Amino acid sequence: MIQDHNLKIPEQDYRDLDYPSYSMLASISKQGIDVVNGVKNKGFILKFGSLVDDMCFDTSVLSTKYYAGQAPKNPTKNVKDIVDIVLLAINAPIGSNNTTSGLLGSKRVQTVTDDLDSYDLAIVAAANKVGVYQNYTEDKLLNTVKTAGQEYFKDRLSARGKILIKPEMWSHAYQTAETLITHPFSSKYFDPLQIGVEIIYQYKFVTTVNGVKTKGMLDIVMVDHKEKKIYPIDLKTGEPPVELFNEVILMHKYYIQGALYKEALM
Repeated sequence: MIQDHNLKIPEQDYRDLDYPSYSMLASISKQGIDVVNGVKNKGFILKFGSLVDDMCFDTSVLSTKYYAGQAPKNPTKNVKDIVDIVLLAINAPIGSNNTTSGLLGSKRVQTVTDDLDSYDLAIVAAANKVGVYQNYTEDKLLNTVKTAGQEYFKDRLSARGKILIKPEMWSHAYQTAETLITHPFSSKYFDPLQIGVEIIYQYKFVTTVNGVKTKGMLDIVMVDHKEKKIYPIDLKTGEPPVELFNEVILMHKYYIQGALYKEALM
């Protein structure tokens, strides 16, 4: 039974398994063995792909894993620098008391809110530290920072411990997931009522290739019990147009991924 090889563990436990995955093998193939100890980068495509996966397969994690931001872009550098300093001094969650140190070792306790109106003293101190808006009156300084920085401040504070998603990406991911689930070409992969067909989402496995243990996670495994066929399905949500997909296969070395999945399912 194919289910016997499905690890059935949380995604983070899978990612913590100390075995190379397709992405690591592809990176080694492209850049050499030195990438093994390189810095992991959660870039746009990886973040977008993970969001689409969760919208398709496990919407229950959306509220705990992601924060849907309100700011379409960051404020100007001066405002951002000031707000970042204010954020740096907040070490407690929203609604809790935050203690900061003042002059001569004094302590100041303040309830954390996501409203910059509560941080006038911190904004003024941060502006002085950065050395900007020195010719502004205090009222003008506060108005400038709050008007331009409120959404950014709220997003950064509220998203702590989560993945911050900007509005455009969230909307694009939702539309992508909705298309995958409802489009005639792909909707069959999300229909659990097909007779004689078993659908497994986020199929995690460990297999051995040339004596080396490797791991993988397939978006979908469709088992047609009537036709005795297994269909491995891996969603691709990259930016290049579909006309260039053959080139993308070579660029990202998806053939390594395909071979690994075939090995795991045979």
